[in-house]
Amino acid sequence: MKQLTALFCLFLMITPVQAAVTLKIASLVPDGTSWMKEMRAAGKEIEEQTEGRVKLKFFPGGVQGSDKSVLRKMRIGQLQGGALSTGAFDDIAPTAQLYSLPFTFRSLEELRAVREEFDPYIYDAMAEKGYTVLGLSEGGFAYLMSNSPITSSDQVKNHKVWVPEGDQVSQTTFEMGGVDPVVLPVSDVYTSLQTGLIDTLAVNLTAAIALQWYTKLSYVTDYPLVYIIGMLVVDERSFSKMSAEDQALVKTRMRQAFDRMSEINETDEVNARKAMENNGVEFVSLSEEDKAAWRVLAEKALTALADKDVYPTELFQKLQQRLEEIRAEAASSAE
Repeated sequence: MKQLTALFCLFLMITPVQAAVTLKIASLVPDGTSWMKEMRAAGKEIEEQTEGRVKLKFFPGGVQGSDKSVLRKMRIGQLQGGALSTGAFDDIAPTAQLYSLPFTFRSLEELRAVREEFDPYIYDAMAEKGYTVLGLSEGGFAYLMSNSPITSSDQVKNHKVWVPEGDQVSQTTFEMGGVDPVVLPVSDVYTSLQTGLIDTLAVNLTAAIALQWYTKLSYVTDYPLVYIIGMLVVDERSFSKMSAEDQALVKTRMRQAFDRMSEINETDEVNARKAMENNGVEFVSLSEEDKAAWRVLAEKALTALADKDVYPTELFQKLQQRLEEIRAEAASSAE
């Protein structure tokens, strides 16, 4: 019996025991939204399946500050993760911007057709910078919303346009159109709409409702500008404290959650459009000439952004080539 006890003690001494890991994760996403419900459900399941070895604690609604603030807190260890827009990483991993450049996609179907091939580039680029990507989610197309109808890019010059702090893509795009945008954190947008500091912004429809911005703006320019991608990342230093099995479980469960969030968001975007129309928001159609002018502006912005190394030009060209192939295939099938 003494021999068995001694062997058991020796086994405990040489077998590493994983300390419980708590990932504190912040986001601008408001509490109560489908995104937060999915992330919380996934977190609860992870805690149960790891028997408490891994816990996820969420801080929604911007209580930890802007995306850039969240990244700063991750660097000093106050937070371990964030559910952020890809724009937050423009000066960290330019590849994260791959899907979020102006007028890249014409439909959600195009984006989904390339994700299996191009998502890994984003995962790898983030890993090189010390971040583990737990999920990419489709946030919907961003549309220009304003307090008066906007059809041409020239008309934007007469508006007070908001761009998120640190969002080089949006800022450069508007600057190419002769606009001097107002740079503010997301938390200041609603108040700034109330006071008139800003009167125009680009946002996906679901977020415009969740944040109540649509109540201060009456028009939507019905031409999608960019596709918004959300990304859940955690600091690799914290993630590596888990066992390999727990890491695999967390990745699998969170990516499943983010896949579901993409499906939910697709439906939510359709419903958000209907809700806005029912509340008197007018969707303004553009002529083909106006659309062409917007695309010219986007090309100028892409050139300026390339000069700043905001996105990987060679990889983006590869993405554009793949999209042209997809469009040609679709056109051939329609004949």
